[in-house]
Amino acid sequence: MEASEGVDRRRLLTGAGAAAGVAALGAVALPAAAVAEGQGKAHDIVGVWFVNAVGAPFQPHLFTFHSDHTMLSSNPDAGDPHTSDSDGMGPWAASAPNTVFGAFEEINADRTSHQYVSRLRVEYTINLDGDTFTGPAVANYYNPDGSFQQGPYPATLNGTRVALPAGG
Repeated sequence: MEASEGVDRRRLLTGAGAAAGVAALGAVALPAAAVAEGQGKAHDIVGVWFVNAVGAPFQPHLFTFHSDHTMLSSNPDAGDPHTSDSDGMGPWAASAPNTVFGAFEEINADRTSHQYVSRLRVEYTINLDGDTFTGPAVANYYNPDGSFQQGPYPATLNGTRVALPAGG
């Protein structure tokens, strides 16, 4: 890894709880080109989004993008009949005007044995358009020892900002 990539990786992983969780998962790193400070309108992604992850085992998700360049992903645990899935956590960065690149990871446990069976990593690029976004994602599963398990599984993320009610 080049020194500049290490600096950018640390910058993306400085958020408190979410980044600590990602670091414990194996530290998600983004390419140095994707993390230029102040590039584009990255602040526009900050907030809560209802996301249809077309291609995922359970499509409806909630994403929260924080101003410290960390994000959270959540969907119902019961949405996957095979494994119990943690919330997803990861970094994001502006990669071009109105474009965000990011990754998040989840931990999966077998519903019967309650054992750690895999780690899911999702990488995405989304294009913002006001209070909506869309873009491709790809998911891969890894064994507890970090070796590749299965994938890639393509998906499309379609998001709509969760807003306060009008007049509220």
